[in-house]
Amino acid sequence: MRAVRIAGAVLVVSALAAAVLVDARAEAPLTITRHYTPADRVSGRYQYVPFEVPAGTATLRVSSQYDRVDGDNVVDLGVFEPGPLDLGTHAFRGYSGGAKTGFEIGARETSSGYRPGPLPPGQWHVMLGLYKVAERGVDVTLTIETEAGPPGPAARPLHVPVAIPPSTAPAGWLMGALHTHTLHSDGTVSPAEIMRITRDAGFDFVAITDHNNTTHTYELARDAALPARPLWIAGEEVTTPGGHASVWGLDHGEWVDFRVGPGDRRIADLVGAARRLGGLFSVNHPASTCVACGWEHAFVDGIEAMEISNGRHGEVTGALAMWDKLLRSGRRITGVGSSDWHSAPNPIDVANVRVYSPALTQDAILGAIRAGRVIVVNGAQEATPQVVVRAGNRTAGIGDSLAISESTVATIDVHAPGLVYGRLLIVGNGGTPVDVPLDDRGRARVERPVQFGYVRFEFRRQDQWPVAYTNPVYIVRQ
Repeated sequence: MRAVRIAGAVLVVSALAAAVLVDARAEAPLTITRHYTPADRVSGRYQYVPFEVPAGTATLRVSSQYDRVDGDNVVDLGVFEPGPLDLGTHAFRGYSGGAKTGFEIGARETSSGYRPGPLPPGQWHVMLGLYKVAERGVDVTLTIETEAGPPGPAARPLHVPVAIPPSTAPAGWLMGALHTHTLHSDGTVSPAEIMRITRDAGFDFVAITDHNNTTHTYELARDAALPARPLWIAGEEVTTPGGHASVWGLDHGEWVDFRVGPGDRRIADLVGAARRLGGLFSVNHPASTCVACGWEHAFVDGIEAMEISNGRHGEVTGALAMWDKLLRSGRRITGVGSSDWHSAPNPIDVANVRVYSPALTQDAILGAIRAGRVIVVNGAQEATPQVVVRAGNRTAGIGDSLAISESTVATIDVHAPGLVYGRLLIVGNGGTPVDVPLDDRGRARVERPVQFGYVRFEFRRQDQWPVAYTNPVYIVRQ
């Protein structure tokens, strides 16, 4: 049995009772209190509280209150309109996680993280994500208000631009920020401000990846002052209870569901959904130790990239070990890096990616990432290292395959401008790195036998500070 408080009165209802009807004309709000325990978190990470929205509702407001107990309780917030609650449902209207305590949805004006548009009548559900629950449990109180009025025209998302005019889209190494947050989740600036910050930092492209929504597309549609560069890529950080992943290349308010726990085989369904939408699925901070941040799911087929450096989480050694294990198994998963930027003063360029792309278009950039033509660099001011591997008359660069015979000595030429007397680490098949000094021009030439599999490169300063990590050159049988 659960207690439900309505306008100061207390009613007792069964947990399975039908939802309470909300009168859109009533001034008094509906207040619902639910108690959750650690056992509830185990049995159902996401809890759904039903309520009714009548016809003629123009605005819905929901707020939540609970005792955070110095961070021992964290309850995420989201909402579904009438429809199924199955994985991938179209009834999803938005998510603000634990960053906000309430939201408003209307046809035009809507809280960040939520999809604007008409409010269909019927049974809605507030979603409560039990991220953390203290030992004694937590009481969550929801206050729900509706307001009648004309629905008004629905807002439309901004169609994601796929290219910058050719005159400003050179081929070559392009710098990108692949993991950024705005006010549409737990970031601190607007989507337009992210565009301006990355422009000022010299980025060629930026992906906005708010937690479990893509509603920033609606806000950008109203901003006529967006810079022509960087190229904007709409994305989502799919934030599951078993780890996080970015999906890049979404459009028109598309989203990928996140309600899959550790060990749940339906993680393959999320990856498949991303691919059907044309997105690229990339695991974020896989070795992180914060609650539900590290990757506990299987690396199922269709995962095409993973972060090996994340400026916010910092577990590079563990991420590299996971990556090398996958590479040794034969998986060609692209290593990427990001700042996971939420707010200043954290640097937005540590880490960033350099992607060798034939054009500054979304399709070209995502294609180059899939192909492994990526170098992770710690700092926008650092030059992009150049790497060429030769065997006989065959030449390969980052992401390429080099065909060799059984016993071949390869010549490796590198140039890292700015890394005067720095260090080059050559990592073959995840083994012990070979440490090579760079000269006074940041150059080195190495001749050494290579084995079938892969070889990747790390660049460091004299003091061993990591500057760059390349993706592999794959060594295949001739």
